[in-house]
Amino acid sequence: MDYQVFQLINQFAGKSGILDSIMIDLAKYGVLLMALPLLYMWFRRDDSAKKVALLSLLSMGIALLINQIIGHIYFRQRPFAVHDVTLLLSKSTDPSFPSDHSAFVFGIAWLLWMKDRKIGYFSLGIALLVGISRIFVGTHYPGDILGGAVIGFFTSLAIWYLKDKFDPITSFLVGIARKLKLA
Repeated sequence: MDYQVFQLINQFAGKSGILDSIMIDLAKYGVLLMALPLLYMWFRRDDSAKKVALLSLLSMGIALLINQIIGHIYFRQRPFAVHDVTLLLSKSTDPSFPSDHSAFVFGIAWLLWMKDRKIGYFSLGIALLVGISRIFVGTHYPGDILGGAVIGFFTSLAIWYLKDKFDPITSFLVGIARKLKLA
């Protein structure tokens, strides 16, 4: 089923120069779009939003660390290594599961969603687009994207419930940023 959904999305690759360009850019650089909701949270007036922006970066980092551990335990080949696919990016040799890009964007998006639903839905939309683009360009199966999203969710959930434990650190960092006129 994973491959069937992959084919459903990847079948459109290589057929439209404009769509291909958009999806290639999203697949390569879409993670940078997460700067938009992070900056929005950072420049809000309340310090709790700034702290959540910092914590979402921690969530993302932990999600990527978990991905690396899983990738060393379980190696899933990428779709292009196993099937005839339309590949729009250069070949990668690292494991397909779970998707690092998805863990990155969902590790941020879920935590922002826990703080503020409006910006959270925007962030999750970006994350979903990044995930779909990674399938479209032929580098990941849908299950890889889902795996990264789930890891991002659980790291966000853990950080959210432990946010009070991180308060001395986040308060300190927000205080420094205020003194440096960066917040």
